[in-house]
Amino acid sequence: MDGQGKKHDIRKRIYVMGVAVIILVNITAWLSVDFCDWYIAYVYPIWLNTYARLTSLVPFSVGEIMLVLAVFLTVFGIAFLVWNVFACGKHKNALVKYWRIYAWIGLIVCDVMTCNCFIMYHASSFSEKYMSSNEVGSMVVDVKASAVTEVMTEKRTVYTKKNIIILRDYLVEKCNALALQIERDEKGNAVYRGDLMAESVRAMEHLGEKYEQLSGFYVTPKYLSASEFFSQQYIQGYYFPFSMEANINSMMHICNVAPTVCHELSHTKGFIYEDDANFIGFLACIESEDLFLQYCGYLSVLNYVNNDFYKSIDNNKNVYKRHVRISDLVAEDNIFLSKEDWEVVEKKAVVRTATVKKVSNTLMETTLRLNGVEEGMQQYDKVVNLLLDYYNGVLY
Repeated sequence: MDGQGKKHDIRKRIYVMGVAVIILVNITAWLSVDFCDWYIAYVYPIWLNTYARLTSLVPFSVGEIMLVLAVFLTVFGIAFLVWNVFACGKHKNALVKYWRIYAWIGLIVCDVMTCNCFIMYHASSFSEKYMSSNEVGSMVVDVKASAVTEVMTEKRTVYTKKNIIILRDYLVEKCNALALQIERDEKGNAVYRGDLMAESVRAMEHLGEKYEQLSGFYVTPKYLSASEFFSQQYIQGYYFPFSMEANINSMMHICNVAPTVCHELSHTKGFIYEDDANFIGFLACIESEDLFLQYCGYLSVLNYVNNDFYKSIDNNKNVYKRHVRISDLVAEDNIFLSKEDWEVVEKKAVVRTATVKKVSNTLMETTLRLNGVEEGMQQYDKVVNLLLDYYNGVLY
């Protein structure tokens, strides 16, 4: 075997070993929560304090660039393959080299995704780490149950209709009151005069004083340059594991910004579950000294709780009207995008929003389920369980 052949053989062995390590680490993660917790506590911070610090220095979203580059490299490779077929294999050697490079890039991406995302799906949740004093295991909400304040079953805490009602009315009251206290322009639109991104980071840093995993360095949140496209997917923010960035939709309503920043930053701290991220975003905002953040925090979970409340009363509009009314101001703030911004999105859309959203939801659902999240996208709604437990002993 000549020198070139030996080099190729060595590269092949290294590649196979790399694939084997990735498979082994993922299998270990699926089998051991302790391994995942250990990794997040002692290994993951290394990448956060080195690689993530570097990407934070870049003023634009590195993750977006990587996504575009990945699509380009894939399309180019397929086009090159088709072209070579029509050229009767004249460029076979160049094609083989290209796909070898592509395979190595794929290996690196799988490695980074494993280190910065996949392992976290099998770690302890926020509630298991920091709310164990109030719970005995997994929680469920039984919206059809009788109005018993709380029912304990084996390893489960079942919150009932009465709890949902109390929590919902409390949140509505908080939103209604704070909606009158925040600054608004002459048209009544919510405004924020300071640096909302920076204040949101400070809110997370403050929360880190109470919860150890949330302490330490935070990446710099960045607005997505392709916010119109992400708006079509109804995405408020995105955590890019391969760049370790917290990216925010620049087009969404201002009241969504702070909870979304905190939500995505919680992912960069190792909390990958969406209900955890929703709850952490809520906590960071309501525990801030900034009234605007407090309002946005309560507003961020209002829909989840209000929807469960409506189900608990069998969608009875008459019963619903007898409870605390959501004010017009709150209703106007409780939106994803304004009508004007939706018009901009639709005007620039290359593909219909309904199609983009459907594909996006399918991909997200598949990703979550492949990572062991059985409830898929319904995991976002499980923040209601965390809220019920958080207010257990406070409101009921």
